[in-house]
Amino acid sequence: MRSALFLVFILAFTGCTTERVILSNPQGDELTCETRGYGFFGSVSVRNQLQQCIAEAEKRGYRIR
Repeated sequence: MRSALFLVFILAFTGCTTERVILSNPQGDELTCETRGYGFFGSVSVRNQLQQCIAEAEKRGYRIR
């Protein structure tokens, strides 16, 4: 039981997630939104961070390619 709990702990707090989106504006300039998260909690927050980056870029005239 103790080793199973340790394994769950290790799996929950290791690993990483990366998401990347490239946006461009009408002038042809590109902007990359990239977020990384490590462990369980980091991977959960990656999506929210990416959406915030995209929203800020869209306010400046960028669109997802």
